[in-house]
Amino acid sequence: MNKYLVKMLPKILGNYVNTLAIISPQAAAKKAFKIFSKPRRGKIGPHHEGFLKPNLEPAIEINNLKIQPYKWEGGEKTILLVHGWESHSHRWKEMIGRLKGENYTIIAFDAPAHGYSTGKYLYVPIYHEVLSEVLVRYQPDYMIGHSIGAMTVLFNQSQTDTYKPEKLVVLGAPDRLDSILIDYQRILKLNDRVMQALENYFQKRFNFKTADFSSSVFAKNIKTPALIIHDKDDTITPFSGSKSIHATYKNSEFIETKGLNHSLYDPKVNDQIVDFLKR
Repeated sequence: MNKYLVKMLPKILGNYVNTLAIISPQAAAKKAFKIFSKPRRGKIGPHHEGFLKPNLEPAIEINNLKIQPYKWEGGEKTILLVHGWESHSHRWKEMIGRLKGENYTIIAFDAPAHGYSTGKYLYVPIYHEVLSEVLVRYQPDYMIGHSIGAMTVLFNQSQTDTYKPEKLVVLGAPDRLDSILIDYQRILKLNDRVMQALENYFQKRFNFKTADFSSSVFAKNIKTPALIIHDKDDTITPFSGSKSIHATYKNSEFIETKGLNHSLYDPKVNDQIVDFLKR
């Protein structure tokens, strides 16, 4: 697709959804949600396979999805890694190398519509369902989440009936869904009719108001010790989000970095995570 079409695509999609809302707000909301939840990238390329394929685990079937886990054998303590949007388990390569040096057993898995896992869409409730099954199956001692993976970890752990690891690490987590949707509205130039229909769609399908779906709200209900790390220069998820999460999380430590952006790829960050887990 040429650069002009890539640049125009959000406007084209936004105009289509705005027009559809005149005829059927419900249909417009459904379409807007699908656009919002459909990743464009995140599949595994040939340059990823050498690291991932030797560690493939049997796929897990969850709600008509085939979810691909991976395992790096180590000692008794197990760590589960939960990646972010338009990513997959290869993003953990450097961290896995550091964790293997400490003799941890490491589990990762590709989210729905990412990596080797099937599906078309990714959003926190479906990621939560998959994560719950993976937690029961592997019962990790620790869990590390990045970006939407970190938000899913917090949502998952705020539920009373989920498996509870001993410690959590939260990397570059977004906070408020309504703030994310404001950015989405701006990018596609969606009108208020569409946004109200989308609000109704969330309430009807998931039984929550978007203003209430927030990592800092989830954090209030979690007692597990957590390390929260966020970069001040993050251009994807605002640094202020993790500050809010830390403020409501009763048993958390906070580390701010600078110059790492959203990925937080850095040997020092990996060392800080290891230090936290070993305490």
